Amino acid sequence: MNDMHEIIEEIKLRNDIVDIISSYIHVKSAGVNYKALCPFHSEKTPSFSISTQKQMYKCFGCGEGGDVINFVMKMENVDFMEALEFLAQRAGVEIKKGKISEESKQNINKKQKLYQINLDAARYFFKSISGSNNNGYKYLKDRGLDDKTIKYFGLGFAKNDWNDLNRYLLQKGYEQQNLIDSGLAIQTKNKKNYINRFKNRVMFPIFDQSGKVIAFGGRVLDDSLPKYLNSSETILFNKRKNLYGLNFAKKNIKNDTLIIVEGYMDVISLFQYGIKNVVASLGTALTIEQAKLIKKYVNKVIVAYDNDEAGINATLKAVEIFNEVRLNIKVLNLGKYKDPDEYIRREGLDKFNMLLKNSIPLIQFKIDILKKKYNLNNDQDRLLFTKNVANVIKNIKSPIEVEYYINKISKETNISIDAINSEIYGEYYKKDKSKKEFKKKIEKIKIKKSGIEIAEKQIIHIFLNDKKHRNDILMNLEIDDFLFEESKEILNYIIKSNELDIITIDKLKSLGISEEYIQDIYDINIDSNINLNDIINVLQKNSLKKKRDYLLKRQDELQLNKEKDKNIEASEVDRELLDIAMEIIRLEKEMKNIL
Repeated sequence: MNDMHEIIEEIKLRNDIVDIISSYIHVKSAGVNYKALCPFHSEKTPSFSISTQKQMYKCFGCGEGGDVINFVMKMENVDFMEALEFLAQRAGVEIKKGKISEESKQNINKKQKLYQINLDAARYFFKSISGSNNNGYKYLKDRGLDDKTIKYFGLGFAKNDWNDLNRYLLQKGYEQQNLIDSGLAIQTKNKKNYINRFKNRVMFPIFDQSGKVIAFGGRVLDDSLPKYLNSSETILFNKRKNLYGLNFAKKNIKNDTLIIVEGYMDVISLFQYGIKNVVASLGTALTIEQAKLIKKYVNKVIVAYDNDEAGINATLKAVEIFNEVRLNIKVLNLGKYKDPDEYIRREGLDKFNMLLKNSIPLIQFKIDILKKKYNLNNDQDRLLFTKNVANVIKNIKSPIEVEYYINKISKETNISIDAINSEIYGEYYKKDKSKKEFKKKIEKIKIKKSGIEIAEKQIIHIFLNDKKHRNDILMNLEIDDFLFEESKEILNYIIKSNELDIITIDKLKSLGISEEYIQDIYDINIDSNINLNDIINVLQKNSLKKKRDYLLKRQDELQLNKEKDKNIEASEVDRELLDIAMEIIRLEKEMKNIL
């Protein structure tokens, strides 16, 4: 075997994926394939599928999937080469070290070195805060944290000294370049000396999902700026792709939900009070990468950002990103309190739990923001408010929600339901039309009947009637690739319930699927020579197009904000624009590859 690719394929061939996975978790036969409870997220019914034919796994609950190497990487928390060596040893395949490029070796070694430096730095910061004779410890105690919580999160203190940490790490045997690469040391302006990046700050170690220290955040204790300072980006740390507290929160997920807050202290304070399914973005607006990371673990998110103008604007931007990855979103109403930390310290755990229970649906949150802008006792303001709310309602997909909010706004503004419907749907709404005809018309506006609808119904028809093709569909399509909610409901029911043999019309009706939609599925004409891959390609291409269109819209918004807001940090925006452009190119390329 002269080629590394050949070695990888040989290792995969000799390590049956079912054997490997069953050595970690209990798997159960499901025809030619296997099912199990997903080891990567909490679930009660198995949505983790293993294809013996393709030697691949896929979880239809959290989206994780891949081959046997990916599985070992996830379970053992190792990188690609380490997983490959693990499987090679198990299968008796020799990997000649010369086959790994020098660059790859250096990169692996560099990462390991930085992990160790960060760990030593975290221990140094923690030792510096121990006891009560420093401002860092006093600050944390004044914020209501106990010693147990300080230790649990590894909180520390960077002394009011430009050289102590740099000197300490050099004495431990690290080279100066190692400390520069880690972001813990910086060069002075005269280029002659090296100093600590962090000075006189409370230190928050930032962990990756597996619990390794990858960076630090520091909160200043004097009037220096910036108030919060993160490590510079390194080969371990990209703030766009990490979430503070996720390593703790993923072990404490409740009700398929994560709470996202703005700051370190919000996470830590809530955790101390017993709210442990909480994460924070890292000093930046929420990114699509962070939203996807949350989606790996849960399907619901509660946004609990600060209760000021900046926090509200951040919430509005965040919910759009969460919508893109199809998360169920609610917003916490903090009332008179500025942030979750202040609320829970003032009101206590019971009231905070009640607050979570009564989190506001996204649409209501948007309406509440509009209410603050207008005086509903003023005729002109009331008209403007209703017109703006109509634009919000226009984007709701559920007819039931539409009707609910139209009735609610009608009562609050004393403007008729017919007038609000006319504002939302214009010429498509006629007062004398029957409700049934109007709803049909609106559905045609919202989702144009096209080849996508036919393709979805064909897929569902095949799924219900042709058992041999079910696994092909499940391995190649995700629920979010489907546009119609009815299709998603049917697939989700089948996956979660394991009822893959007999799905009756009555069963589908019990899910709330309309009789018309069900009848269309059963009546749809399937040509005996139909190519299943062609149908799958249609849906995959449409899903990619939706993602691309969202990114194009986001690109325009960022560019506009950059031009309008002179206070915005141009380098951050440029970085995000570059990331978006690269993702658009990738999606375009992927679409072209789908025949």
